[in-house]
Amino acid sequence: MSSPVSRALRIVLYAMACIPLLGAPGLHGWTGDDREGSAAPAKPADRPSETRPVVLAPLYVTFAGLQILDAHSTLLASNLGGREANPVVRSMLGSPATLIATKAGVTASAIFVSERLWKRNKTAAALMMVGLNSAYAAIVAHNYVVEARAAGRR
Repeated sequence: MSSPVSRALRIVLYAMACIPLLGAPGLHGWTGDDREGSAAPAKPADRPSETRPVVLAPLYVTFAGLQILDAHSTLLASNLGGREANPVVRSMLGSPATLIATKAGVTASAIFVSERLWKRNKTAAALMMVGLNSAYAAIVAHNYVVEARAAGRR
C-alpha cells in the first residue's frame, strides 16, 4: 500500500475511534454534576425527547467501516481491470488519498445529517442509517465479487 493511502487510512481509523466520544460526559457543556444549584445544564437523560437512539452509534461505526471497505474494494477492483460506474469516483481513482478523503467526508456528512435528524424523528434517523449501510454493503460486496472474478482470470 502506498504511503499516502496508508496515511489516509490511519486518519479515517482515528476519526472512527473518536465517534463514540460524541456523547461523552464533559463534551457539549455537560459535566454530569447532579448537585442542586449547579450551573450545568440538565443531563440528556433528564430530557427523554433529546436522548440519542442507542442503535445509532453502532450504525455510525458500521457505516464508517463500510466506507473503508468501499474505498479498498474500489481500488482493488480498478487495479484488476474493473470499471467504476460512478463518474465522480472514477475521476478520483488516480489519487487514492483523494478517494479516501472523500469517503471520510461522506462518513462525516452522513453522521452529521443523522445527528440533526434524530432530534426531530428518531425512527427516520435510524432508518436512514440502515438504508445507507444496506446500500454500501451491496456496493462493497459487488466490488469484491468483481475483484475475485478478475483475480481468477489471472
